[in-house]
Amino acid sequence: MGNASGRQKQKPLILGPAPGSGMGVYAVTFDTLEDRELATLEESRSPDAFYLPWKSGDVTEGGIDLTTDTVTYFFTANLSGCSLWYKFQDGRIFIRHEARTDSASQNLHKLAGFKCVVDSSLNPDDVQLSVDPETMVRKARYYVVYAIFDHEARQVEFRAQLVAQQTNLLNRQESYELVKVTAVAVKFPKA
Repeated sequence: MGNASGRQKQKPLILGPAPGSGMGVYAVTFDTLEDRELATLEESRSPDAFYLPWKSGDVTEGGIDLTTDTVTYFFTANLSGCSLWYKFQDGRIFIRHEARTDSASQNLHKLAGFKCVVDSSLNPDDVQLSVDPETMVRKARYYVVYAIFDHEARQVEFRAQLVAQQTNLLNRQESYELVKVTAVAVKFPKA
């Protein structure tokens, strides 16, 4: 996903419009075409992925059953000043998207047993938004985080992509560049 062969530059995996604005995870199918910047998610009764939306000034949380091997991917809304947390409990992984990253909310997650995957608020240079008044090109940098479940190896790998986006506000053309990827592999707890 998002890999380019040969001498082409690796593309980031970006989600197009995603379902829902509620508090829990949405069962979805994922369009897994290779080397595609914009992927799509659709709600499904036979999902291969879960999507966790965000909520302004609040935390969203969802649990994913680790005993099923049909779920391969996890996605969340873009992180721009947000953080992503996880913990294992009772054969499930619980994942939180925190939209109000501050020390008090971080301490609450830690006290509840969650571990931080990525905190996009830690590096203010990574979250930028500017518009060039002459060209009307808007530039932004934010994190796009997804995870791949490897049930055979009994682990989940979170991939935090720092993405640079340019949008021409006149013709609405967008382009994305992968600035860096940080991967964190976490083993499932022993059964």
